Amino acid sequence: MNPRLKAQIRLELFRCAAAGDFPTYEDFYKQLARKQMKGRFPYQRHFDAIAKEERKLGYPDITFVVRRKDPTNPYPSQIDFRSAKPTPSPSQLKSLKNGTNRIIALYCPTGTANPY
Repeated sequence: MNPRLKAQIRLELFRCAAAGDFPTYEDFYKQLARKQMKGRFPYQRHFDAIAKEERKLGYPDITFVVRRKDPTNPYPSQIDFRSAKPTPSPSQLKSLKNGTNRIIALYCPTGTANPY
């Protein structure tokens, strides 16, 4: 794993949170790589490492700010290190909502709504 890329991804996740932005995987990739994403999201291993580090330190999973494009199923592709496809389980949804509420309270502008 490229530590510099991981640091850039982490920084972009926090930038999104600080702006109250919950981008799609495609939009997040475009912001970070400055080009269109082709195929699968290439940063899942980095997301997993960042999520584990944040949780170990007692912070919410910052990767929850990135979501799927599908308006009928806008949740992250993975929640609590398990696939959320085709839809998240009730325990995953509860974890996502709680984690996102904590992200909003810690990092987002006042009045940011939970997208989930």
